[in-house]
Amino acid sequence: MTTFLKSRQLYEASILAYQGDQLYLEENKGQMTSDTPFAIASISKLYTDAIVFQLIDQGKLTYNTGLTDILPPEVTKHLPQAEQVTVRHLLDQISGFPNYEMDRQTNGKVLIDDLYKADWRVAFEEALEMIAELPARLCLDGDKAYYADINAMLLGKMAETVTGQTAEQLLEHIICQPPQLSQTHWATGHEKLAPLYNGQQTIAFQAYLSSQVYQGGIVATNRELMTFIRAFFTGRLFAKSHIQQPAFRPIQFRPLKYGSGMMQLTISSFMSLFFGGAHEIRGHSGITGSFAFYCPEKDVFVTGTFNQTKKRPYPTIFRAIAASVKRQKDLKQER
Repeated sequence: MTTFLKSRQLYEASILAYQGDQLYLEENKGQMTSDTPFAIASISKLYTDAIVFQLIDQGKLTYNTGLTDILPPEVTKHLPQAEQVTVRHLLDQISGFPNYEMDRQTNGKVLIDDLYKADWRVAFEEALEMIAELPARLCLDGDKAYYADINAMLLGKMAETVTGQTAEQLLEHIICQPPQLSQTHWATGHEKLAPLYNGQQTIAFQAYLSSQVYQGGIVATNRELMTFIRAFFTGRLFAKSHIQQPAFRPIQFRPLKYGSGMMQLTISSFMSLFFGGAHEIRGHSGITGSFAFYCPEKDVFVTGTFNQTKKRPYPTIFRAIAASVKRQKDLKQER
């Protein structure tokens, strides 16, 4: 009997939770296990962040490195105010670049709606052309951010340029080798993955995700996703200073905020009473219902996927954190 995945909207799902080094929750639904490959979607941005943070540690990039200092004009000419954009702007989602997936195009269509109906690859060059037809979304360095996938893709392209390595080499050398992630890779579009649902209907989304690379193209298992997120937040992939004092700004997907390559969600003190006193989670979620978050107050990591575009994971994440707090209280009483 499932406890955290009992919603009737969920058909194939998985959740893991650790407090510190201790696994305390592992639950799966349908045919999924913690070792079933699935598309982690936009959580891939954390992997891109980790690559960039390590390159900053190595002196190959800085937060002030300009986009146009690294990438050629045939790329940057499509991007509004590109000559002013830096690595910091891209990480914090304050470049002002539009979200070509979800912003309404000049033809009145929204790309993501069409992709739910028919799956196809969207090449980097095609994405740039769509962006060129859309207006900038904000001024640089404002008090708000605008979440746009292209920011992560550009960071990845900058990483390739300064290292001379491919996306596959960067992922393997910087991310997968240190924690021994043998099942984590960029999607090819041909893997056998857990099915993805949009409501009650299964949808084909693999071709599109395989073209997303740095912004959403990773395939992983839940067990390896947990290994990664713990390495990300504990300084095993890059200097912890990169994520210790993020400047979180609200993005268009309320109530989420963004900073230092991460999403942040906070709840009120009153609401936290129902979730073990937890106020904040940091990490990332994806359009496929994937999630990888850390609660600094409770030292709790929660990862998984709903494989469902219609259900947000945040209440379940806070419930999982509350379960950890209750578990700790129960252990103290037993002593």
